[in-house]
Amino acid sequence: MSRGGLLGKACQALVSPGVAPNTPEVWNLLRQKHPRGPHPSLPISSSPPVNHVLPHDFNILSVLHSFPKDTACSPSGLRIQHLLDAAHDQVHLPTPICSSLRGVVDILASGRAPVSVSKFLAGSSLTALVKNKEGRPLDIRPIVVGEALRRLTGKCLCIITKPKASDFFTPFQYGVACPAGAEKVIHGVRSCIQEHWKDENFTVCKSFFPG
Repeated sequence: MSRGGLLGKACQALVSPGVAPNTPEVWNLLRQKHPRGPHPSLPISSSPPVNHVLPHDFNILSVLHSFPKDTACSPSGLRIQHLLDAAHDQVHLPTPICSSLRGVVDILASGRAPVSVSKFLAGSSLTALVKNKEGRPLDIRPIVVGEALRRLTGKCLCIITKPKASDFFTPFQYGVACPAGAEKVIHGVRSCIQEHWKDENFTVCKSFFPG
């Protein structure tokens, strides 16, 4: 990590408790936090499949650059950085990588991925990190890492649906397609409290709904 310029991540690794041991106890904790569920079933649609989800001029290179530099490696070994390196060095490639990636994203986004590989593209690796402190019972923090192509497809879909989502939810929420949404909520509530500070009938209710 230090060789890649991720000095902060390297320092965190030095003091991290590390990966949990491969024991039956850890496996039981993983099953409790991630219980096995039924396999998803795709709805049968009578409409013809969509061939092009992304606009022709969609800038997929900017989406690749939007990933953090320390984005984790896919279970297959593919990294976002591999795609960026290929995009910036296209001299030795028969076709531009960005146009090829746009075609792959179109296939995945429209549900036309081969069934034989869909479980690998949509699947993820699960790693158990030690969470507890000394003197406490063993606890773990499950970390899930998905495939780079699936994450890229998800980002592209979020970008093209962001304007519609913003129009649909505004002004009743500040979490979807709303930059600095949390800050707006905090400053808005603070201003409202200051305005009604002397009002005996004014009440603020804060609720938390765990996911």
